[in-house]
Amino acid sequence: MVIKLETPTERVEPSLMVFDRLLDAREDWIALRETAAVSPYQNYDFVAAWFETIGRARALDPMIVVARDSDGRPLALFPLATHKAAGLRVAEFLCGRESNFNIGLFHPRGCLDWSGFLLGAARGRPKPPDLLYLRNQPRRFGAFENPLLGRDACPSPSFAYGTVLPANVDALDCQTSNASRKKLRKKERRLMELGALDFENSATGEQASEVIAALIAQKSALLAAKGAAGVFDAPEMRAFLERACHAGALEVHALRLSGRVIATYVGLAMDGRFSALANSYDTDEEIARCSPGDILLRAVMRDLVERGFSYFDLGVGEARYKEAVCDETIALYDLVMPVTKRGALAAPLLRIFLDCKRRVKQTPWLSRLSERARLSGLFRRF
Repeated sequence: MVIKLETPTERVEPSLMVFDRLLDAREDWIALRETAAVSPYQNYDFVAAWFETIGRARALDPMIVVARDSDGRPLALFPLATHKAAGLRVAEFLCGRESNFNIGLFHPRGCLDWSGFLLGAARGRPKPPDLLYLRNQPRRFGAFENPLLGRDACPSPSFAYGTVLPANVDALDCQTSNASRKKLRKKERRLMELGALDFENSATGEQASEVIAALIAQKSALLAAKGAAGVFDAPEMRAFLERACHAGALEVHALRLSGRVIATYVGLAMDGRFSALANSYDTDEEIARCSPGDILLRAVMRDLVERGFSYFDLGVGEARYKEAVCDETIALYDLVMPVTKRGALAAPLLRIFLDCKRRVKQTPWLSRLSERARLSGLFRRF
């Protein structure tokens, strides 16, 4: 279903189209890809792979908002979807927690009240969402300023981590202390005593499927140990990763020991930037103590530098290994915009909840307490 909203004023305003199918917005999506600063998480192929697997399993309803100028050329696109949460209809960016950075696609010459247009599009739906919850938005993406974030944006509960990649591998190695490099080489030699060690970069076909299967098994074991069983091992997760990989929207990297996958990294590579989506390592004690994940991470970064990549990020969430390789802390912001009267009642409560979540996650002792109390399951709902 398509809803067209016209905003008559003295100056020419864009028309808004709201699409219920991704395919109907594909032409505008691809056109904006040529001119807009696009996060790899809002790349059409990645979003389509996610929606056809995880999105359908979660019974999401697409709400793709497109703004066009008077000549029909796209000015902006917002890849959203609605779902039920806490008794409310909530509209969010597509890709959910599998997206670390959310940002609309904006043509450089479009500079308008995008918040107002989004609210107008939402209110014009046959079944309008109660509120828009647009989370994990950076104020800047590369050299691009995010025009959707105003004074009403609230800090997201977690930061993201990234770093500019140097021009060559020698410069990359110099970013790590001699003691750290020596320690990692010692662990690598210890692994080599156990068998043949091979790095597999940008795996494809059957090799990629094998790595993805290992990723899911290893990640599920790690999460289960933290009391989060079932978060990563749903069948639609594997279908999504394989579909995104085969569509060329996802790169797969692995470290093998005598053919056995002992560490993995999957991420999105686009426009000279690599965004890590998920990683894992074998929990076998003899292997785990050699830090196979750290060894693979360094190998992936070296591979990216050799291929001419200029930026690398490890996504959202606090972790020591991220701070060890990234020198930039990327602040993210959430927008909570009520659409209906029910949404107006719920919005202040959601903002309070998100503020509490942020304080817990950024206070070490509270974060440890929440893990022990298994509050992470509650936090994952929003």
